[in-house]
Amino acid sequence: MAEEFSFISKYILRVLQGDYHPFTPNLLNIDENRVEFERRNWHMISIDTETLDFQNITGITVDKHIFGATLNFKSTGSDPIIVHGFGKKDADKIRQLCMANVMANTQRRTSHAMSDALKNSRGTQLSVADELQKLKNLVDAGILTQTEFEEQKSKLLRG
Repeated sequence: MAEEFSFISKYILRVLQGDYHPFTPNLLNIDENRVEFERRNWHMISIDTETLDFQNITGITVDKHIFGATLNFKSTGSDPIIVHGFGKKDADKIRQLCMANVMANTQRRTSHAMSDALKNSRGTQLSVADELQKLKNLVDAGILTQTEFEEQKSKLLRG
């Protein structure tokens, strides 16, 4: 079973960002597949939860202030999640954990896309140009990097 990490924001750091509710800590739970952000809503009745899968995260920025830091999770298809109230060390650790998981999920997604492309190409005779076009589409979709594309291209052209 994968390890899960949990981080709780600090009240004084949230106050500096304009969040004056003492019973509304921001909670970040991170496992190998997703980051989950929980906070008590403004009405103090329930907890709002936002979840981002690492395969959809496009970037994480840490904005360090004099006291504390703000995390900004950018993703495909949704608004960014902005989280206040963490110390600088916690924010750096959160970013490091998330980026490692983003990279692992990207590699997993790339290998699945390549194996699917190979499965689909078996049994039919495709030209090198068709294969190059498929690989270019994977680069355009952000599934393959330019370096990976060049490697596959050289393999196709060699034979």
